[in-house]
Amino acid sequence: MFARVVTLVLLLAYIYNVSSFDSTNIVITIVSQPEPYHASVAARLKQQIESQVLEIEKRLPTVYLTHEDFPISGAWTIIPLLRPLLARHKGSDVRWVLFVEPHTAVRCEKLLEALASADKQQDTMWIGYPLSDEEPTIIHHFMFYEDLEEEGGFVYPHFASGFAMRLELIDILNQKIESGERKLEADFSIDPAYELAQLVYGDTGVPGPLLTPDLSFCIVSGDNCATYPRQFHACGSPIPEESIFFAVKTWSGFHATRAKVLKKTWGRHVTNLQFYSDQDDPSLPAVDTGIPNTKTGHCSKTLAILKQVVKRVSNMPHIKWIFLADDDTILGVQRLCEVLSCYRGGDDVTILGERYGYGYGKIETAAKGYSYITGGGGTALSAGAARALAGCACAALSAPDDMTLGACATHRLNITLTHLPLFHQARPQDYAREVIARDRPVSFHRHSSPDPVRVYATWFQHDDLALRHKRDEL
Repeated sequence: MFARVVTLVLLLAYIYNVSSFDSTNIVITIVSQPEPYHASVAARLKQQIESQVLEIEKRLPTVYLTHEDFPISGAWTIIPLLRPLLARHKGSDVRWVLFVEPHTAVRCEKLLEALASADKQQDTMWIGYPLSDEEPTIIHHFMFYEDLEEEGGFVYPHFASGFAMRLELIDILNQKIESGERKLEADFSIDPAYELAQLVYGDTGVPGPLLTPDLSFCIVSGDNCATYPRQFHACGSPIPEESIFFAVKTWSGFHATRAKVLKKTWGRHVTNLQFYSDQDDPSLPAVDTGIPNTKTGHCSKTLAILKQVVKRVSNMPHIKWIFLADDDTILGVQRLCEVLSCYRGGDDVTILGERYGYGYGKIETAAKGYSYITGGGGTALSAGAARALAGCACAALSAPDDMTLGACATHRLNITLTHLPLFHQARPQDYAREVIARDRPVSFHRHSSPDPVRVYATWFQHDDLALRHKRDEL
């Protein structure tokens, strides 16, 4: 009789442990950055999560800040985090890992409910807010899964809303990566959530699980939301536009086209604007860098521009920032001034823009991988950062300028680049509609359809006109 009672108790305990779900079954990973502003936002989110769980369960959850707990090169691409997460939690009570950004809002009670529900579904391996492409796009390497159209298309999570993966899936994926069965199709890391979804899915022969859509992961805040992205807010008053030196890379063949469009749009609203070209042109104004034009790369030209700008602003103590732009960068000047209010300019070393990566997705190149700020969306450099980067060198005249500066900053100067997704290397239509509509973007890139004047008018003109009126009043 006693043995039967013990057996029954053990059986009930087993059933309870299988069916119950709490914070001990979750690890929350905040993909953070060491830059002071971003680190403070991430630390605040961690504190908020801990306070919520402490109130609900009277215990502290496991919450990681990647820049502190996993200071691994390329951690922002997620792939380098798989092995260390497994090393810490395989064989433990942890069943799910939630990945969020510092600007993701998390409601822990709703999150526990969502993950408890997903945990009961054996076929559900990862969940989040699903995004999909309407057509092939450059930021996703022009990949398009036509074989999945009848199933709703290839979906990937909205990173800013967070996504959760079973530890079991992370284990399987890590094994496939280490065995060489899975690797990124491209050497470049552009959109880590998309590329992770590619890696999980693999090929159509033996596909992995697609993301399971979950309405608890939201784009905008709602009563039933476990997560949603917070918008970027300025840290006080926008910085003065006059404290930024705008250096635009162009060439003589574009003086009458791209350069004129830039002057007609955002160029009207800046004080310190200089074009750098292969020929002097006082009407822009443009100065000759002394470097012949190349069809690609432009490394030597960009380094020459940096050296000239650093020399010029050395006698302009009010200049705290240098903004490097292409002649087809479409910029919101007021938005830029708002964003820069959160960062350290002047002699501090800050490099800000849209971050891409090279070499992180493959075991054989990961150790030499590096991040870089992709130049088309513009690069904001503190005066101190510009001085540091001016000492970099090009492997060739036409080497990729942004990649060269990124490799130099990472491997030679030990400077960490700061990512802000409000900068955009591509056109508005290259991004998921529901995401871009929620952002307050700072920039786009490339002149195409719709024409750049229309893009500028749609996204930036209203704010820049307000900036101009305010300056005129002063």
